[in-house]
Amino acid sequence: MIAAFLLLVGCGDPSTTPVTPSAPATMEDQGPLFATVETDRGSFRFKLRPDRAPISCANFVNLVQRGYFDDLSFYRHSRVIRQVGNPFNDENERYFPGYSIAPEFAADLKFDRGGMVAMVRLGDDPTAMVRTNEFFVTTKPQSERYTFKYPIFGEVVEGQDVVIGLMKDDVLRRIIIEGDPTPLLDVHAERVAGWNEALDYSPDPRK
Repeated sequence: MIAAFLLLVGCGDPSTTPVTPSAPATMEDQGPLFATVETDRGSFRFKLRPDRAPISCANFVNLVQRGYFDDLSFYRHSRVIRQVGNPFNDENERYFPGYSIAPEFAADLKFDRGGMVAMVRLGDDPTAMVRTNEFFVTTKPQSERYTFKYPIFGEVVEGQDVVIGLMKDDVLRRIIIEGDPTPLLDVHAERVAGWNEALDYSPDPRK
């Protein structure tokens, strides 16, 4: 009995044990992130660049986690780009998810090679915001026309031949995020909550 009493005293009351709050997440906590894009013609994989375009990457990861891009078509196709994200599948009718973000540019991210993953802007004006639900991948260098006009948030590291081989209306089946995006999403938690609220109230033509 005495031993049991001493043991209880030594352990103390767990309900009164102070809990040290965990430090809030920062971008320094964010490890590497990759996205594997599965299409009808195979898969390609790109590295996200939250160190250069954190808000763009947070937006992309959030949409992926919502399954937004699943079964959408690469509806825009040229010698230079493969673009996806418009559920209307029509260049003359575009879906607006209820929010936009400012473009993020980095001096070391240029369209000086193929395989650059970038976001579409709402207009050609230098102050135009970003169309958050669409992205494109380049097939070849296009630096003079695209650099510092379309914001890059990723770079293809595997499967560029798949990107080049994509045809108009080929389907993106799903995207898998590799790595833990929790720090990125935590840092931008307030933004993400606002985005999700806007998405929930923006009628998706597929539903």
